[in-house]
Amino acid sequence: MGDAVKAQCGRVLSPKTTHVYSANRDVDALFQAKGFTIVTQEVKGLTPHELVQRIVDGREWKADASPETVAVFERPGVIDRVRAIFHQKLLNDDGELGHLRDFTSYGAQMDASLRQKLDELVRWVKPGNIVDKGCGTGKLMVELSRLFPDSRIAGVDLSREFLRVCDENTYATDEVTLVFGNVIDVCVPPGTASTVIFSSVMHEVHSYSGYKTSEIDRALANAFTELAPGGHLLMRDGVSPEPATWRLELLDQQTRETFERFAKEFRQGQGVRFTRISESVVELSSHDANEFICKKDYLKNWHIEVHEEFGPWTLAEWKAGLERAGFEPMHLEETRNAWIVKNRYEGKVKVTDTAGVVVPWPATNCVVVGRKPKR
Repeated sequence: MGDAVKAQCGRVLSPKTTHVYSANRDVDALFQAKGFTIVTQEVKGLTPHELVQRIVDGREWKADASPETVAVFERPGVIDRVRAIFHQKLLNDDGELGHLRDFTSYGAQMDASLRQKLDELVRWVKPGNIVDKGCGTGKLMVELSRLFPDSRIAGVDLSREFLRVCDENTYATDEVTLVFGNVIDVCVPPGTASTVIFSSVMHEVHSYSGYKTSEIDRALANAFTELAPGGHLLMRDGVSPEPATWRLELLDQQTRETFERFAKEFRQGQGVRFTRISESVVELSSHDANEFICKKDYLKNWHIEVHEEFGPWTLAEWKAGLERAGFEPMHLEETRNAWIVKNRYEGKVKVTDTAGVVVPWPATNCVVVGRKPKR
């Protein structure tokens, strides 16, 4: 702020020459921490945050607001719109899905597969009003703004930190909006989106709602509401293999130790059931085996990753979920990230059935595309 004042007014702010008066208590605290003298004067009425929160909660607010403020909020439709925007409930006090997340490594993990995401999703994007739900670092939006310069793009995320990162990106168009909100909810006006994208976020919808698949259904239904007739839903995320019993041969000591942690800690301590065939071979469901091998290397954020169920549904179940929400399935595909298979699977684990026959590597992702009927 000092640099901005100097550039615009030619004056240098310092604690010795400047006293601060502000109606914003947070601003006062920031300046006070830097040694500035704060002019103390009682601030009457509500702070903007307090005013909005009372309106959202349906509590009395007019008595503590100025006549000008009351006039603004009593304009037709204003209060309904404010409540629609601010009604989301945070999943923790920080506005994040998980506490103590290492955003640098977590963001890097998401961006590492950006090229593959573009290759798999872009051909299904319908230009117009594109909504990226769970936009993370915003790198996908950067590419979308370059590829679809005539479209409007909205990025939705529940993380204030990721929205801050998004705001620092350079987009190819000015028509990019950032929305603080829960991707499960309706976050843009109904019937206005041409494309809604869920990239690596549906498994979090599932995992942070107590592993309720009903929340995936709700997210799909609300995306259906957001889309205009003929609009496209694009989803890229984890996928569970078809039900079976697999054997995992754990080929090195670190992998064996990580499996022991996974077996106890997965899904908030629910753990997994398995049969120990030998010191290095375990037998368990294909679903749980896949969950282990796809997350065993995410040690930097292990305290978060171990509780996420990366592939809540099989491909057939994703198709059924689309149809329940009213979508016409357009494309369903399982994909394998060659780099992940080579660098994280091969030489670390071996997958067979109970007879010892080698099982092909499970899909690392799936791509699901649905269309809202035009009728």
